[in-house]
Amino acid sequence: MKDFKYCPHCKARLEWDIVEGAKRLICKKCKWIYYRNPLPVVACLVLRDKTELLLIRRGIEPAKGRWALPGGFIEFTEDVETAGKRELFEETGVRGSTGRLIGIESHISVMYGPLLVMGVEYKLGKKVTLSVGDDAMDARFFPILKLPKIPFKSHRNLIKAFLE
Repeated sequence: MKDFKYCPHCKARLEWDIVEGAKRLICKKCKWIYYRNPLPVVACLVLRDKTELLLIRRGIEPAKGRWALPGGFIEFTEDVETAGKRELFEETGVRGSTGRLIGIESHISVMYGPLLVMGVEYKLGKKVTLSVGDDAMDARFFPILKLPKIPFKSHRNLIKAFLE
């Protein structure tokens, strides 16, 4: 993600300075400070029959074609649970009810910079039919003892915490 060059409030050119002990872009004219914070992401952890974990084959970069947890960016108007339900349905066709917070992981994305990945459990209804959509090429339940290699350390850590 690129840094701002101009202040979004008064349009003056931003300058680097030390603010609150960190190097930040600031506007000397209106005193606006650019706090570049991690983007919030939800990762959905779904078990079937306590033995199989739901994964998607990513249809977009990064890690296109690799297996990962369903999930994605939390929209400005959403809370983490709602974003997870939306992403889960968009990528797998599955509707789940929110379970527990599994954990929070940091991840540095080549494309988006720092991410804050929130792993949330989603519980399945009685009837589950997978239908791939949105950013996924495939969706499948894998036996927890035979998971494919997961490219994101944040996802691996969340899966480990979820299965313990």
